[in-house]
Amino acid sequence: MEFNSINQDSPEGAIGLQFVKVYNIWHNQIKSALKEIDLTHPQFIVLTSLGYLQQSEKEVTQVMVSKISEMDVMTVSQVLRILEKKDLINRGPHSTDTRAKALRLTDTGLVKMNQGLPIVEAIDQTIFGVLGEQESSFQQSLSRLIQLHEEGV
Repeated sequence: MEFNSINQDSPEGAIGLQFVKVYNIWHNQIKSALKEIDLTHPQFIVLTSLGYLQQSEKEVTQVMVSKISEMDVMTVSQVLRILEKKDLINRGPHSTDTRAKALRLTDTGLVKMNQGLPIVEAIDQTIFGVLGEQESSFQQSLSRLIQLHEEGV
């Protein structure tokens, strides 16, 4: 059989595979921990994105949540419907855009978000904290990759 990979002798050289392995380790821990507080990972991302935006924005829209979270608009819409049914967010009329809805965390949503944040941040610290002094460099590298992607490079 022909295996046309530059990493045919060892998968350890495949940076994408290594990235996926670390992501899966991190993501599985996140999913398991958030399940304990009745949230999925996408629900947590939407809640925290909304909470973050609410700090500085008078009105937050679905598009704004989509942009900051890098989740597609349709996925955000589906997650928002679930969060609304769970009484974690409210959707109301937007003051200037009749096509958009203004999103707000409910009091219950704020509690749930603040319940999840230390859980996820502790997992982040457990997984990435082992890098020690290299953690900052790793985070800068991730930020650089995001920036290059956004610039279309």
